Amino acid sequence: MPTCMKLRLLLMLIGFYCVGFAQTEKKRLALVRLDNKYGFIDPAGREIIPLIYDDAGAWGNNLVPVNIGKYTPDYGPPKIYIDPGSLNPKGDAKVNEQYKPIEFKKPENGKWGYCNTLGQLVIPIQFTKATFFNEGMAGVKVDGKWGFIDIKGKLVVQPIYDTVGYFSQGLAMVAKDDAYGYVNLKGDEVIKLQYVGAETFEKGYAIVYEKHEFKTTLQKSIGRLINLKGKMITDAKYDIRYNFSNGLISFTVPDGDYSYGLMNTSGQIIKQPVYREISDFYNGLAKVMVYKKDNVYDEYFSNYGYIDINGKELIKPSFALADDFNYGLATVARFDDKDDGIMDRALINTKGAFVISYKYQQLTMLDANHFLARVNKNEYQIEDMIINAQGKKIKSLNNKGVDNLGNGLFVIKNENNEPIGLVGLNKQITFDVAQNKNRNFVSYQFGLIRFHNATSTYEERRELEEGIAKIKLGLLDLKGKVIIMPKYNEIANFELTTNNP
Repeated sequence: MPTCMKLRLLLMLIGFYCVGFAQTEKKRLALVRLDNKYGFIDPAGREIIPLIYDDAGAWGNNLVPVNIGKYTPDYGPPKIYIDPGSLNPKGDAKVNEQYKPIEFKKPENGKWGYCNTLGQLVIPIQFTKATFFNEGMAGVKVDGKWGFIDIKGKLVVQPIYDTVGYFSQGLAMVAKDDAYGYVNLKGDEVIKLQYVGAETFEKGYAIVYEKHEFKTTLQKSIGRLINLKGKMITDAKYDIRYNFSNGLISFTVPDGDYSYGLMNTSGQIIKQPVYREISDFYNGLAKVMVYKKDNVYDEYFSNYGYIDINGKELIKPSFALADDFNYGLATVARFDDKDDGIMDRALINTKGAFVISYKYQQLTMLDANHFLARVNKNEYQIEDMIINAQGKKIKSLNNKGVDNLGNGLFVIKNENNEPIGLVGLNKQITFDVAQNKNRNFVSYQFGLIRFHNATSTYEERRELEEGIAKIKLGLLDLKGKVIIMPKYNEIANFELTTNNP
């Protein structure tokens, strides 16, 4: 084979590889806003998509919807007050004549297109509305109706629907004239538009809603489970309203007493509806709640316990309060007769055995080895501290506070709201107090802390508390190295640019 032909073949293969890699490459980018313009940055602080857009959506398949022309006023239309005496010497102007609107720029919707992870506008700005990509398809609105485009911007499902969901397991919810059903990736209506509502498919199943006249409530529909072929799994005598957890789904009985039970995806009942609440499963257990009558107060109180995936009550409902399990542990509170709103807290394991007994008036899990605890020493004195999973005091907080930054990280603050330590993430974190003086930490994600410089004046603090302050946010890592100096009005969470497995 001639050398030039080999070279062309090599370049062609590289080109195909780059295109394929671009569709599957996983990056994390965060939406940023400055002066009402939006763009995206990477964890190194580089602006991957410049701040030139008026809005932006969520990533999917390495594409993100972006908007040009959208305008939303920060406040409603301003009005000026006109003294009634200036309108009429008698001062009897009508109330609606006392205020005169000032001309202002009206809201605009703009148009949408899509950018890739290189910041290139690969699908031109043209759509009235646009959703994120999933399974290579995204919902777009054209001339008042919804359809779907592929990653090249080609209309695959024509815009004929009033509303659409997103593709999952090859199917997407669509609706027309208040009738809901599903289309496939070719645009075929494979599950007839026949329901009054429908959810997205998950693990082979979806909840759809049918008309049902309730005798005791104003509710007009019940939820039922279907599979990918549209076959109805559950009976109409059960009402399903919640998503799956560990392959199980909660249900109620229409016109019943609002109690919940559990069934599997075959429609088999695992637990009869006897609970007023059933949470998701964590560490193999789900928190449940029943009402029990108190013999002293002659009132009904919430009692919490835990069941396993077989519906067995491993820990009987007897707690006044209870948290979901995490790291095989959960904090619980007991009933008492003090009637002061303060309950004693303890720590239990998944077998219901006490790891830490009832001796704290506050107990919050920070990570597997650190807990925020409070002890009421007497009527006038309390002590806040950080303890380990065995109840041993690690650090007394005195007048210090602890804020949750999210994703397993907590910041210890002094009386000036300045960070003086970090705890969490199941590891020891070295912290330089002097380096972080005059900073306020906001949130944490993927090794990065969002922060802003501490407000110094009363007016700045008031605006911050009221949510109207024009503070500037930046990013720093756990070692205190500043990645981005505070300059953005908003830094959203970092998100994967592709939702592919």
